[in-house]
Amino acid sequence: MNRNTILNVAIFVCKILKVLYIAIFILFIILFVHFNISPSAYNKLDIDFKNSKESRISISTYRSYKMHIDGKLPADSEVFKLDELKASSMILNTLKQLAVLLFSFLSVREFQKIIESVKNINTFHQRNVLSFRRIGKYLFINFILLSFSWFTFQKGETSGLSFQLGLLVVSLSSFILAEVFKEGNKLLEENKLTV
Repeated sequence: MNRNTILNVAIFVCKILKVLYIAIFILFIILFVHFNISPSAYNKLDIDFKNSKESRISISTYRSYKMHIDGKLPADSEVFKLDELKASSMILNTLKQLAVLLFSFLSVREFQKIIESVKNINTFHQRNVLSFRRIGKYLFINFILLSFSWFTFQKGETSGLSFQLGLLVVSLSSFILAEVFKEGNKLLEENKLTV
């Protein structure tokens, strides 16, 4: 009975996460459209790459520059105005964030399928092996997408690499769990044949 309660809570959390991902996805699209219609509304927002802190387990390196009209590098070379972001950079970064949200949503959906199969006592079914592999692929794609950043502004650019090692570990763990469940599925099939 306790097991079903925990599984029900996990399924409920997965459903909430999926709704949140959809809401954030829609919010990103609305902000993207609003930014393109009225970029002056964002002229007071600064993007400060110099003081940004990584809160994840990561290895990061960033480089940036901002040029004055006379070609000299100003003292605040790592602070940019959001309304100075070039359209190509805005489109590329919006598509990147939307892809990250999509693959995160798909990962949670696959995880929910696994939890539901465990609840229905179909733990070592072949579908769970495929779900763990999909989760591993989705998280690895997110690892790659989140590893680079590139913003081009009217007066400069900033780019960087940031390897989210925690995301890579979870992705590899999903592939390992897929192999464990594959072996469990083989044992289950052999057990059915012997009975």
